[in-house]
Amino acid sequence: MRIFELFLLLSVIGLLIAFFTKYSSIKKGLFYASVLFLILHLVVEGNRWQLYLGYLSFLFGLLFYYQVVARKWVKVTLSSFGILFCGISLVLGIIMPVLSFPEPSGSFSIGLQSIYLEDQTRQEVLTKQDGDYRKLTVHIWYPSDQKITNPKRYMDQGYAEAFVESKNMPSFIATHFDLTEIHTQKSLPITKNNQLPVIVLSHGLLWNCEVYTSIIEEIVSQGYIVVGIDHIYESFLTEYKGKKLQWSQENIDYMNKELDFNLIEKKMDLALHAKDSLLRTTSTYEIIQELPYFKSLDRWSNDISFVIDQLEIINRDPNGFLFKKLDIDRIGLLGHSWGGAAVAQNASENKRIKAVINMDGAQFGRLIDTTLHTPLLVMYADRDYKKFFTPNFYVYEKVAKNDFFEATIASTGHANFGDLSYWTKVNSLTETGSIAPKRMTQVTNELILHFFDKYIKGEHIDMIQSFSKDSYPEVSISQKN
Repeated sequence: MRIFELFLLLSVIGLLIAFFTKYSSIKKGLFYASVLFLILHLVVEGNRWQLYLGYLSFLFGLLFYYQVVARKWVKVTLSSFGILFCGISLVLGIIMPVLSFPEPSGSFSIGLQSIYLEDQTRQEVLTKQDGDYRKLTVHIWYPSDQKITNPKRYMDQGYAEAFVESKNMPSFIATHFDLTEIHTQKSLPITKNNQLPVIVLSHGLLWNCEVYTSIIEEIVSQGYIVVGIDHIYESFLTEYKGKKLQWSQENIDYMNKELDFNLIEKKMDLALHAKDSLLRTTSTYEIIQELPYFKSLDRWSNDISFVIDQLEIINRDPNGFLFKKLDIDRIGLLGHSWGGAAVAQNASENKRIKAVINMDGAQFGRLIDTTLHTPLLVMYADRDYKKFFTPNFYVYEKVAKNDFFEATIASTGHANFGDLSYWTKVNSLTETGSIAPKRMTQVTNELILHFFDKYIKGEHIDMIQSFSKDSYPEVSISQKN
């Protein structure tokens, strides 16, 4: 918990207890201490919903102090509830703290600008408006030589609330996200260095790029430009030219519509447990072909190619802030979940990509019928893969034709590959594992940077030796090709 809110709750508890003693000086001291800590908390730290019951308890103390409530049984009842409420606020404040991300370790500050793109060669199929073309909001995080003086707040302007709503949780539980100042400032001057390598980021389904702040900031601080694509109508919320656009529920329903889940489960069981290896691979292939995921993954892959096309144009624009800053010959792709599957598919089709990382994305879609000549790193959450079906092991063994690494990180869940583990210590709420958030960020960022430094910057790095059990006991890494 933050220091002033902790002192506030403790002083209120002390005040409510002191009303049942004879020491008026103690009551007075604790009352003024409570008032002081409340003011400091609200002014310096800002209020948050986890402390609402604590604020109510302060009002009980205020009533008692000015003798508004005289009857003893009322005081006993309200004091008891007040102490209980402070305890609840204390617990909520600890298990759902104000988010705090690690300081980036690189030599650069992080700037941010967002641009809006429209692909007039593609009709937007997720809306019913005639003449509506595919639109994208693209966020560009870039290295800067100037210090940050006005840091951006995390997931402000209602984004946090929309995110938790997309996970079927009440929006109020994320209202404290924007109390966090991150290590990014909008419109900082870009570094004077020319020809910076580029990482294109594709988020998970019903996520958006900002939910990977702890990863983005570290990558950019090391001298990369990160270009994050918000895939409109399939992210939880995207702002496009002042208009906020939420996900298309109709599209989500389509991807689950009229599926024979009993048949799918039977084929998954065969893919996992059939003694005949041909039956296992056949079942996996049939699952991929039957699931209605091709349209969405094709759309995302096309989004990525379109954005890279636009980056080439932007790089040649003498009036743009990225003029000659992008090294178009050194582009990597990074994706999580649905975005992880999309970037791997795009790398199989796009010869401009030098390296690709899939963070725990199930590789559905048409990649199975192609070949992948781009170096690939796949990161996995900690699961029992003898019981948990994923097409990845079959797909990548078949299509990966270049250097291919797999890394599993112990004590992790699917949502650890982002910022959600910083939100709460109740892992079941966020699909995260028990690994400490900052350690997970460190391990993830080290894997990402070692891989991209090797295949994009051309540094001599031994991926297997770099992640030895002595230094990274959480990581199990192997090279397949």
